[in-house]
Amino acid sequence: MQNRTICTRAAALLLALLMTVTVFAGCGQSGGSGDKKTVSVTVTHKDGSTKDFTYETTEEMLGPALVSEKLIEGEEGQYGLFVKTVDGYTVDESNQEWWCLTVDGETAMTGIDSTPIEEGKKYGLVLTVGY
Repeated sequence: MQNRTICTRAAALLLALLMTVTVFAGCGQSGGSGDKKTVSVTVTHKDGSTKDFTYETTEEMLGPALVSEKLIEGEEGQYGLFVKTVDGYTVDESNQEWWCLTVDGETAMTGIDSTPIEEGKKYGLVLTVGY
């Protein structure tokens, strides 16, 4: 009877240990949200010239990915990041310059922080004059 109790306790302990290891092993995995994606961005400068950038990222949203790559800088506002500098050029607000975000050639309907990165989409930042 005592051997059976020892075996039962040992089996329970082994099962608990196995479950703990499984849980901690799962904590290090991203569950798909950490998958690398490729993001392509075309920057259109004031003179009309363009420059293409391609990055691999695990970010879900465009803004944080481009900030971490140091392509953009800006100020946090009530609607998220207001982009002021792209590819080293800072807008001149006195001339009503601003960076327009596009997705597949169309003006984005979301801010850069809330624009999801989707494989195959073409993103653009276009220096625009006039509000």
